[in-house]
Amino acid sequence: MPTLTLIDGSGFIFRAYHAIPHLSTTKGIPTNAVYGFTNMLLKALREHAPTHVALVFDAGRRSFRHDIDPEYKANRPEAPDDLASQFPLVRDVARALNVPVIEEPGFEADDIIATLAGRARAAGWEVVVVTGDKDFAQLVDGGLSLYDPMAEASGRGGWTGPAEVEKKMGVRPEQVVEYQSILGDKIDNVPGIAGVGEVTAAALIRHFGTTEAMLARPGEIPAAVSRGGEKLRDKVVANAERIRTNRRLVALRRDLDLPFAPEAFGRRPPDQERARALFSELEFSRLVKELPPPPPTARAETPETIDGRAALDAAVAALVQAGGPVGLLPVLGEGPPRTAPLVGLAFAGAGRAFYLPLGHRYLGAPAPLAPADVREGLRPLVEAALPLHAHELKAAAHALARLGLARSGPGEDTELMSRLLLPTRREHALVDVARERTSCELPRNPADGAKRGAPGLEGLEVERVAAWAGACAASLPDLAAKLAEGLEAERLSPLYREVERPLVPVLVEMERTGILVDRGAMEGMSAEFGRSMQDLEARIHAAAGHPFNVASTRELAQVLFVELELPVVKRLKTGPSTDQDVLEKLAEQHALPRLVLEHRSLSKLKGTYVDALPQLVDPADGRIHTTFHQAGAATGRLSSSDPNLQNIPVRTELSRRIRQAFVAPAGARLLSADYSQIELRILAHYSDDPGLLQAFRDREDVHTRTAAETFGVPPEQVTPDQRRIAKVLNFGIAYGLSAFGLSQRLDLPPSEAQGIIDRYFTRYAGVRRYIEWAVEEARAKGESRTLFGRARTMPEIGARNPALRNAAERTAINTPIQGTAADIVKIAMIRVHDALAQERRAARLLLQVHDELVLEVPERELAPVEALVRREMEGAARLKVPLEVQVGHGQTWAEGH
Repeated sequence: MPTLTLIDGSGFIFRAYHAIPHLSTTKGIPTNAVYGFTNMLLKALREHAPTHVALVFDAGRRSFRHDIDPEYKANRPEAPDDLASQFPLVRDVARALNVPVIEEPGFEADDIIATLAGRARAAGWEVVVVTGDKDFAQLVDGGLSLYDPMAEASGRGGWTGPAEVEKKMGVRPEQVVEYQSILGDKIDNVPGIAGVGEVTAAALIRHFGTTEAMLARPGEIPAAVSRGGEKLRDKVVANAERIRTNRRLVALRRDLDLPFAPEAFGRRPPDQERARALFSELEFSRLVKELPPPPPTARAETPETIDGRAALDAAVAALVQAGGPVGLLPVLGEGPPRTAPLVGLAFAGAGRAFYLPLGHRYLGAPAPLAPADVREGLRPLVEAALPLHAHELKAAAHALARLGLARSGPGEDTELMSRLLLPTRREHALVDVARERTSCELPRNPADGAKRGAPGLEGLEVERVAAWAGACAASLPDLAAKLAEGLEAERLSPLYREVERPLVPVLVEMERTGILVDRGAMEGMSAEFGRSMQDLEARIHAAAGHPFNVASTRELAQVLFVELELPVVKRLKTGPSTDQDVLEKLAEQHALPRLVLEHRSLSKLKGTYVDALPQLVDPADGRIHTTFHQAGAATGRLSSSDPNLQNIPVRTELSRRIRQAFVAPAGARLLSADYSQIELRILAHYSDDPGLLQAFRDREDVHTRTAAETFGVPPEQVTPDQRRIAKVLNFGIAYGLSAFGLSQRLDLPPSEAQGIIDRYFTRYAGVRRYIEWAVEEARAKGESRTLFGRARTMPEIGARNPALRNAAERTAINTPIQGTAADIVKIAMIRVHDALAQERRAARLLLQVHDELVLEVPERELAPVEALVRREMEGAARLKVPLEVQVGHGQTWAEGH
């Protein structure tokens, strides 16, 4: 039996818009509604496989119902701009997926759906209406059901048939119109009978069957309801015309003269090419991946598999003699780039592409060349002066290093270039970047989409991997050229050439060096922390009067709010909150919350660091090797993973002890060099505020100076509390700190917090001017830039939604400051690294953590290296105030910081 699926397009656009937080492309095009709508549509098509399908939209705001009642839907505002702009995109999605779109002027989507559904049912078809609108319940019968994918996703059940209608509304589907005539519809501005709710309306319709019968026999109303029948009778009689009007408004038309029949909507396959182009434009990367892979772009190069030393020598000689750029693609197995299995190496240029198998593991796989042959065969190419491009040069450098080769020549990092151009995008896969920048469709990685347990690239045939890797390597020279044009057009070339690209070899060296860890100290801390946690747990149980699971928020809430009768500070959907802020407030009233906070802190330190880090020590050298990500954050800040060493805590005495386990080898020291208040100095530079400039030029304590200026007292009379408030102001104002935020942080009345902020801006008028300038600049240009030109787009800066707009304004204020700080730290890393090499120092750069650099320095070099580090870091940028670096050293990281 054919099934007609009718999708309430208008309803789902609005639901998706309100259900999904703001999304936009990197060009600022809002996409949350169209993204939610597209997922809903794909889910309906995929899971229910309709034989016939159509999307139905409202063609305009006015319909015949406005002639019945001019106030119909008068309460509905115009669609917000960021929603209205998505309406055409939704229709583009429908066209790409080959789903017919129906919209008829003068009629609502609901009436079109009702008419088509009626025709299909009359022909014996089954019908599914995809909607979340209760109005469609009046259409339900044994062959017509409603499906709500959003309700299904939330666990509320997605399907509605006759039984569900009766259970939910208390009336049969054919009685829904009568029921709604009494209740009205607030959403559509259809007024019901005042004081009559769902239970009473259902009871009336069950008794009378129809509203006309009810109006004809009002004397029976008291008998139809359990109470209040006399008053209800009077209301019904008084509202008779309103009820009749409501019926005409809520009843769906099933008799429209539509120029099509259900047979016209046979399911057609999507237009894959059009869908891929549209999803790519809208930056729906996950949806692009779910589409069947397109045929790869035909290339002139046919990848040649290298099967011996002679073939390797010939391939390398051909590329070196050609002298043009070469694309390099290391084929890696699972794991961080430094240690991932090296399966093979693809390289291409001058119209030829080659694949060198190195680690294929399957029955019949060719034996790889001897390591010495690989190293010496590749050496002329690696050491040549010709450009060697890669999609992540750092991974390529690690691969070459494991072959015994070091690369120092020119070459572009196409992933890094793409990230600079689109810093807010999360993924920059080569296949996507090549498609967008060069209209080249690369083959899919043959290991992508493999089932769990299936062999990775090392288990696949050489020929399959060679075809993919060779094409990818061959695409890199063209891609690098296109990305270079993009960087030039966006004024990002200097940032790439002078900061980001030179940083790559620095990070390679840091990752390969690692930092030494005292596993014995970590194990000792683990045991100590474990004992302390047991002691705290016993004290918590004693304070509660009985044992309970301290890690269970439900059991903790029972103890705090039921047994100890402490006040509920914050309530969540699941019950009273027991988060850190809540426990800190409750700790003022009882000892148990304070003990729980201590227990949680110890538990996190033990599990996240003390127990986990020793497992990540490389047994070959006793060091931890992190992986740095230089363009993963839109601000340009470095991050790290496997493990994340940028998150090592430092605020408390216990957390600082973790840094004691990071040590220097015998005869060396760890040197820590930390920029002093770098972001405040950048704020002083941008704001040109005389007070801030003078404080830094005179090397004053800037927090004391701010406190003195804000509270109108001499610096020597500033109290610790006043300095604490000034510190919060100094670090918070540049991040959009509001009076409410200040009041929450300092536990002050909002009016007092506002007064403090007002006095701050009176004294530091330049800071206020900077904030106003930063927001206006972002609003005018749609982006914010750092002193070094790093750009971050601000599509939400003009949003009508206040929360989105305010968040964008805060980002516009802090991006020039935080981003410039990140740029300066990167420049400092390059300068320190290069200066150490120029002076032939044995000292090595190990870590970068926020504004701090950590080096391993032989004891004999401490004095000159300390001077070198201070000189290079303080000379990394020329601001209107001096940069200042605090340097310390010791046997452990904790001693040096």
